[in-house]
This record gives sequence, structure tokens and C-alpha cells, in this order.
Amino acid sequence: MGKNNLVRVATAVAAALVVFSLKTGVSASDTSSKINNVNGKIDQTQSLISEGQKKLSKLQEKQTDDAQEIQSLTKNIDARKAHLAKQARSAQLNDASSIIQFVTDSNSLSDAVDRVTTVATMVHANNQTLSDQKKDKLKVAADKESIDLAANQQKKVNTKLQSDMADLAVQKTELQVKKAKEDADKKKAEDALATAKKAASAVKTAKDSTVAVKALATANKAADGVTNKTENLSNVSAASSSDNKTANTTNLSNNTANNSTAAVNTNSSTSNSSNNGSSSTSSTTSTPSSSSMDTGSVVSAALSLTRMGIPYVWGGASLSGMDCSGLTAYVYSKFGVSLPHNTAAQEGYVSYESVSQAQPGDLLFWGSKGSSYHVAIYIGGGQYVHAPQTGQNVKVGSVSTFTPSFAGRLK
Repeated sequence: MGKNNLVRVATAVAAALVVFSLKTGVSASDTSSKINNVNGKIDQTQSLISEGQKKLSKLQEKQTDDAQEIQSLTKNIDARKAHLAKQARSAQLNDASSIIQFVTDSNSLSDAVDRVTTVATMVHANNQTLSDQKKDKLKVAADKESIDLAANQQKKVNTKLQSDMADLAVQKTELQVKKAKEDADKKKAEDALATAKKAASAVKTAKDSTVAVKALATANKAADGVTNKTENLSNVSAASSSDNKTANTTNLSNNTANNSTAAVNTNSSTSNSSNNGSSSTSSTTSTPSSSSMDTGSVVSAALSLTRMGIPYVWGGASLSGMDCSGLTAYVYSKFGVSLPHNTAAQEGYVSYESVSQAQPGDLLFWGSKGSSYHVAIYIGGGQYVHAPQTGQNVKVGSVSTFTPSFAGRLK
């Protein structure tokens, strides 16, 4: 091979390595841009998750308000019906003589007309009040039904967002693995390029053909090293991507669940459920049961909170502020029981009981089983301790005023 040919080959090798290096740099930059894009989507999704939890919390507060108002209206209607029934019985016992006597004892025609008007007005007022109360109850019931539907829809949205967050985390992990491979390729290409350039220069300046051949061999070896390194990294990356995807999906599910329960969680939500589910498995194994716990101490601890002026704070679980599930989790944590900060998730830690069978220390739930929206600690005598809603402090409530749907005894 002539010297000129050696020079052309060496120069071609160097040029090819330059092009490879430039491609690697462009690819790495493109991957970095994709990672930044995914990070932006993660931030946006997390913001939507937080907003979704706030919306769900407000809807759940409205559910509580409507449920309490329905119970109050029901009591008023029952009281009004009882009053009307009493009036009817009174009229029957006296053969309506008292009302007739009241009218016939009038001093004049105009007085008689006034007395008839009075009786009619009284009856009409009672019937109108009862009718208005029934209408109010139907209106509130319709409002609650609408709120229940909105809350269920919001839960589905929150679950979808949690799933999206997990998918984004997998995408980010895959891109990071790809970028790590590209960075390694780029560094190898840069090193090979420097070696090839040095060898090409040696070929050009070599006066001895033996030196030129050795220099060209060095350039070719550098180029081959880049190709082999790329293939090896591709194989390693494929395996790493698969492993990291699995591991990251698990980690992300746990992380997003912890963030949501500020809810939730919801979360709650799928991720909240994933996190709470794994927590319940470990907690159930090591958590004391109600039979081994002094329920009197639980009741005392719950009652002590009512004397501290602790405000309702959504997502709170401390003496500076707490919500309903935060209160129950806080109290039971003092006795070695780790409950998730989510009302529906806490159902998984109890065996269902009727409200009439509740014992001091049991949990009381409002709503349907599996999707309750409020929880409290039963203290006996038809009373419980709970964190009601925004604007109120932790206090004692009564089952006759705001009746729970079912009870739960710690397993």
C-alpha cells in the first residue's frame, strides 16, 4: 500500500469518527431534551394530582354537610308530623267540640269569621311548614346525590393521574438509561477520535512505511473500539431498561401514594391504594389487635384532643391541625397501630360491625363500605370524637345527631 493511500485511509477513518462523534452529541442532546420534557409533564401531573385532592376534599366536606342537614330536616319533619298527629287525636277525643265551641262562642258574625280564619290559618301553617320541610329535604338529598356523583368522578380522575405519574416515571427512567449509554458512547467516540487523529497525523508525517502501517492499524483499532462499545452498551442498556422500569414502577407507585394522602390518596387513588396496600400487609403482621389493646386508653387519648382546640386541617395529622382520618391515625399511632391517612383505606384494618354493636375504641364510618368519606373514634354512650370540617375544632359528636353508616373493630 502506498503512502498516499495510507494517508487517504487514515483521513477517512478520522472523518468517520468526527461524524460519529457529532451524531452521538446530537443524540445525547435530544435525549436530554426529552428528559426535560418528561420532567415538565411530571411537575404538571403532580400539580393536577394536588388540585384533584383539594377538589375531592371539598366535595367530601359537602357530603358531610348535606348528610347532617338531611338528618336535621328528617328530625324536624318527624317532629312536625307528631305535632299534627297530636292535634288530630285531640280533635277526635273531643269530637271536634273544642274547635266548634271556639267558633260558636263568638260574640258576633265578624268575630266568628275571625275565629274560623284563625283555625284555618293554624291548620294551613302547620301543613305548609311540613310541606316546606319535605321540599327542603328533597332538595338537599338531590344536592347530595349530585355531590356523591362528582366525588366518585373526581376519584376516578385522581386514580388516572396517579397512573399517568407512574407511566411518566418509567419513561424518565428509560430516557436516563439511554442518556447514560449515549454519554458513555460520546466519551468513547471522543477518545477514539483523538487517537485516530493522532494516528492519521503520524501516517501523514511517517517517512517509514512500517511506521505508517502501525499508525493506520492504531486508527482502525480506535474505530473498531467505538463500534464494539456501542453494541455492548446497547445490550446492557436493554437489560437495564427492563429492570429499571420494573423497579421504578414499584417505587413511583409508593412515592405518589405517599404524596396523595396529604389525601388521597386517595387516595387516595390507585397509587394510594398500592402504597396503602403494601403498608397494610406489613402493618397487619406487626400491629397489635384491639383485643390486646387498652380501649379505655384509646378513648382517653381521643377525648384529650377535644380539650386542645385543635382545628380541622385537610391532610393534617398533628396537634396543630388534623382531618378525620388524620385524627384516628394520630390516636392509634400512640398505641403502636399504624393506620393509613385515608378514610377508605382504614376500612381495610377493621372487621365490619353495625353501629349498634360498636364498642369504645372502635372506628365509625360514614358512607358506603369501601368508599367511606368520614371516620371517627367511638367513645361509648352513643358518642364519638371526630374532626368535623373546616372551621370547626376536634370535638365530641353524637350518633343521634350525625349517624354513622357502619362501625369497624381493629383486626
